[in-house]
Amino acid sequence: MSDTGIHALIGAQQERLSTLLRLLEQETDALLERDADKIEALLKQKLALLDQIAGGDKALESHPQVADIKADTDAMAGVTRCRETLAECQVKNQHNNQLADQSLASLGRLQQLLNATRNPNALTYNQEGSTTTGGRLGKVIKA
Repeated sequence: MSDTGIHALIGAQQERLSTLLRLLEQETDALLERDADKIEALLKQKLALLDQIAGGDKALESHPQVADIKADTDAMAGVTRCRETLAECQVKNQHNNQLADQSLASLGRLQQLLNATRNPNALTYNQEGSTTTGGRLGKVIKA
């Protein structure tokens, strides 16, 4: 097979997946640092890269030599590397999801603590069981 054909597409896809893995590692650092601006910028980069990866998959699917990949050991090695990198990305993404969930839970507890100290006499609970300061408390009584 020619290197300008399916091999080039597989190599480009591997490069995109490697870039995604690096972005996910940067996202882990940003989540640990709680750097919201960096997280947002990385999210935009990830979304654009995921679109490129999807486009690369479509290009590989529609390539005329796609049926011959299994007979080409170099191409299969490239596909295997892509799959391995994708698996690493999935694990890293799951880890980042857990970090984000933990950060949100921590911020929720902090908000409840701040609400409790801000106005302890107006503290009440909402339908989800979280504390709130009862902003309407006493405002509807006209006696």
